Amino acid sequence: MCASDRVSAQRYVFPSSVWLMRNERGELLFEHMLRVAQGMADKIDASMRSIFAHLQAHREWAALTAIENECVVARQDDARVGLLLEKGIREVAEAKRERESGDGGADADDVATFIDSNLAVNMLTTTAKRLNGEFQSRMRALMSRFGDFKAGPLKTVERCQAKLENDYADAAYPKAAKLLDVVRCSVSFNTLEQLLTGHRELVRHIAGTDSLELARVKNDFLDDDAAFRAIKVNVVYHSHDPLQQDDAAMVCEV
Repeated sequence: MCASDRVSAQRYVFPSSVWLMRNERGELLFEHMLRVAQGMADKIDASMRSIFAHLQAHREWAALTAIENECVVARQDDARVGLLLEKGIREVAEAKRERESGDGGADADDVATFIDSNLAVNMLTTTAKRLNGEFQSRMRALMSRFGDFKAGPLKTVERCQAKLENDYADAAYPKAAKLLDVVRCSVSFNTLEQLLTGHRELVRHIAGTDSLELARVKNDFLDDDAAFRAIKVNVVYHSHDPLQQDDAAMVCEV
């Protein structure tokens, strides 16, 4: 945030202690603020429910819900991807476990957690930085013909670590292998027909090239409780950068 932005924000954001004061009706100010925020959220929710109901009445709704969830590659350490298979990931934790706690106790778990959230995550983000530019260029050239393409920012180390703790706490080691959206992009469509065309052409493109493999499809339109509706298509992207000595692959998300 630049200095001018900070000055502007300070004009309108009260110190936290102010919200614990009472108004003329004896209400705590933060309670009134929460009611205002809830009222605004209710209006947005009602609007989104109306849009969703309109979509369900669309003649192409059946075609949209016919797109089934698929899972071919669920982890970055799948043999078809080949990430996180280095000795530093696979063997260090085991060696440490044997050396420090023959029974595989808490010390070994701590070491595995450290390696997972530090070494493994850093290996993923390093590969992501290497592949991101060419992946985004490839997807932009393809998908911008059908909708509004946006290259997503690389997921930060901190955000990756948070997902390991919150979303993948019960995943098999290395948990970092479950991070399939470190490299990501999005395409927005104005109509259901455009969305279906974009999805169809993406799937056709994946099937017709050796640099992409279908990894996973998640159709949120099939989930009645989804807070955000989208079709997520994960692909195994194989880099063929002539400037690099070796090729690399990574699961990325559209």
